[in-house]
Amino acid sequence: MARSIFLPVLTSPYTSPTRGLQRALDFAATLGAEVLASISEVEIPPVVSPALPFGIDVAAMAAEAEATSRARADELEQHLRHEAERLSLALRAVRTRSRQEWVGETMGIAARTHDFVLFCPGEGVDDEPVAEALIFGAGRPLVLIPEHDAPVQLMTVAVAWDGSRAAARAFHDAAPLLQMAESVVVLTAGRDKQIDQTGVQGLLDALERSAMHATRVEVANDPEQTIGDALQAAAIKHDAGLLVMGGYGHSRMREFILGGATRSILKRQRLPVLLSH
Repeated sequence: MARSIFLPVLTSPYTSPTRGLQRALDFAATLGAEVLASISEVEIPPVVSPALPFGIDVAAMAAEAEATSRARADELEQHLRHEAERLSLALRAVRTRSRQEWVGETMGIAARTHDFVLFCPGEGVDDEPVAEALIFGAGRPLVLIPEHDAPVQLMTVAVAWDGSRAAARAFHDAAPLLQMAESVVVLTAGRDKQIDQTGVQGLLDALERSAMHATRVEVANDPEQTIGDALQAAAIKHDAGLLVMGGYGHSRMREFILGGATRSILKRQRLPVLLSH
């Protein structure tokens, strides 16, 4: 049975980068997966306000924004279909309409029946709310695919391990990908918390039972680096094409507050990262 990939595609106020989407399809092809591309068109509700300055046609502005979103959706769907044909990849594209502030929640709900979610953040834009909604709302492992030319390969996979529930969830969610790898690098970083050595050995034993070649690497304690940057640097140093880690965070005042490692990954992503919460 082929694995099922959910691929959110955004058109407003920023557009999912075509290079990132192409790399996401490359990743899906590596997994031999089927892809559902959910292309979100923005829906702007009518605005009624007596305080608007004279001469501003809000209805016309909303119609123009929706038309721009539809045009972007057309372009991205065409691009996805072309790349899927090139890769002999099974792809189905669907269109959704949603208010901008609801896109992340809508996508998260739609993703719940798939094996993995692939999301392509843009460079230099604030699309973290959508990523957060997918991390905490989909209930499925989320693979962030960067736009830049990081290697998309599973020959070596790095696993960030601190013994937490989130790290354990990420490890087990990533099992199908780990089984495709030739080697696994277990990354531990004791800067922010004490790492239980029994748990680390338990993870190495679990990998050995699955016939996976694994090595442990202690991440350097560099005060100039965030923990997310340090984990990514260590993964890249050991030629990993994917970093697996828990998506940390909690809810406060109805806002998702991410842990430092997850936040720095979203802000400065250097390679594909699988996050589970």
